[in-house]
Amino acid sequence: MKYALLFISVLLAFPASADPLCEWPHWESFKAAYIEDGRVIDRSDPRHITTSEGQSYAMFFALVANDRSSFDQVLAWTQRELAGGDLAAYFPAWLWGQRDLAVTSRGGKKYGVLDNNSAADSDLWIAYSLIEAGRLWHHYYYSSLGYLLLEQIRRYEVVEIPKLGLSLLPAPMGFVSDGEFRVNPSYAPLQILDRFATLYPQKNWDKVSASAYKLLLQSMPKGYSPDWVKIPAGSNAANWVLDVGSYDAIRNYLWVGMLADSHPQKPTLISAMKPMADAVEKNDGPPEEINTSTGVYSGTGPAGFSAALLPFLTQYDKKESLIQQRERAAGLLANATENERYYSSVLALFGVGWDQNYFQFSKDGALHTAWQTGCQS
Repeated sequence: MKYALLFISVLLAFPASADPLCEWPHWESFKAAYIEDGRVIDRSDPRHITTSEGQSYAMFFALVANDRSSFDQVLAWTQRELAGGDLAAYFPAWLWGQRDLAVTSRGGKKYGVLDNNSAADSDLWIAYSLIEAGRLWHHYYYSSLGYLLLEQIRRYEVVEIPKLGLSLLPAPMGFVSDGEFRVNPSYAPLQILDRFATLYPQKNWDKVSASAYKLLLQSMPKGYSPDWVKIPAGSNAANWVLDVGSYDAIRNYLWVGMLADSHPQKPTLISAMKPMADAVEKNDGPPEEINTSTGVYSGTGPAGFSAALLPFLTQYDKKESLIQQRERAAGLLANATENERYYSSVLALFGVGWDQNYFQFSKDGALHTAWQTGCQS
């Protein structure tokens, strides 16, 4: 608890647009609160779970912070516990934690993998962080490992969806049935796909990026992005079944907001998503749940939603709303419930970190960090 509150106090201490420090205080507080021996722990679940999502985000944040020691610790734990010791050969399991008594009573380990299926978004973030770490830290091992993981993703998590194109599945198993596909727009950030397309032009990542853009744009008829989209066999966008927009979809606004201003698809997406910016202003905060087919929303999302929307809200002439959400993110994080805190914290590291210039993405998705370009020592 004390470390979580320390994370919040640090968040409050540094205003938006301040010149970033070379040491990223938010990351240091996050490490103290959530990471043990390279493992990101989500204590909101009674099993004290670790997800490949948390591991992938931690690797990215460690790179942003120029914290190679933590990067290596998180990578080592991820390979050992989630990927059978080798990310070049195996996907990381998406869920790890305390096993039930039936397993442990038979002599099994108390903690271990709870679900062997992978999560494609986490796989992408791990591959991206490894490849960019290889470039920024001049270390071939990271780059080669990232490339080999990316090849697995291309072979087993990318499929051709009729009338949509070459697309990212959420996992290798469980999301295709009788020609029907279930996909998640937030799993495929355009900056990551564009980076892969630039580095490996022969591998069709440009086609995956084009399909991800099409999915994102065509799945929000009222300007609100859904958590999940069900695509019946051979159907076009008019027949897609849209889920509500909530805890997954909030990341779509985050990813789009963090696109480089020179990105060719950003203006179209920002224009299409304007109803969300308007809703934040009217609701005095991000809606927690949105019927994406009708545009009707309810509730107010947790602090992390406000933090995630900071890059997005900078794209509109809504200065008061932006200031309000900066204050709300800081204030509500201080009082977040245990169930909210992990996810709110990672959203805050993304949204506030970008807002305070600790990192940016270039037009082709390359990562630019404060420690590269100049920071306060």
